[in-house]
Parts: sequence; structure tokens; C-alpha cells
Amino acid sequence: MCEKAHQVDPSAPLVASQLAYLYLEHGGDVNVALSLAQLASQRMPRSPEVADTLGWAYYRLGVPASAVVQLEECVQKVPGNPVFQYHLGMAYMAAGRFGFAQRSLQRALKESPSFPFAASARAALEKIARLPR
Repeated sequence: MCEKAHQVDPSAPLVASQLAYLYLEHGGDVNVALSLAQLASQRMPRSPEVADTLGWAYYRLGVPASAVVQLEECVQKVPGNPVFQYHLGMAYMAAGRFGFAQRSLQRALKESPSFPFAASARAALEKIARLPR
């Protein structure tokens, strides 16, 4: 349905952002998702949801520094969102910033111990705990 809505109005930022997120989470083309997220970000630059989608697209493309910039922005605006905290934690981890990653992942689990990515957050925390100090 999102694809059809995007065909009807390709400039609708919320549709573009949602479609990008669906592609990122369900095996769609990450480059297409990035383009859609960038379009949404241009039209809604203050939206934390759009910043999250754009950051997650950068993370999935293996560009953690760009991901962190976007994801820090959305977490500043909505610090209690466990998905935003999880995405930021994973981006920090990919960037090698393990202390920051640990704090974000712990915050995600504190906000909601059973949020959709809780198992992945716990696995990432276990991986961080096993790193040499």
C-alpha cells in the first residue's frame, strides 16, 4: 500500500519515509530506501521519525558516522523512544564507540524491555561485554 501511495504522490514525505523504513526492515533495496529517506528529510527536516529512518538507512549502508549524526538528532528530540535509542546504539557500535553504544542500548531496554528489537539489543550488549577492555 505504501508503494501505491508513493506512486500517487511521490513527493509526500511521510509516505516516502515509511516506505524507506519498510524497505530497510523487510529486505528492500537499501539505496532506494536512502533516496526515499533523503527526500523525506528535505521536506521534513525537523521530524525525528524521518531523521531516524535516514540514520537507519546510513547504518544499513555501512556509513555509521552519517548514521550517528541523524540518530543523535532524533534521540535528542525524543529520548524515550526505545527504537530510536536502539538504532543509535547500533550505529555507535558500528562506529566503534562502544561506551556510547552500551548506554543507548541499555536506555532502549530500560524504556521498554520488550520493544521489537529487545533481543537484538541484548545480543549487542552481550557482544560489547565480551570486548577486551
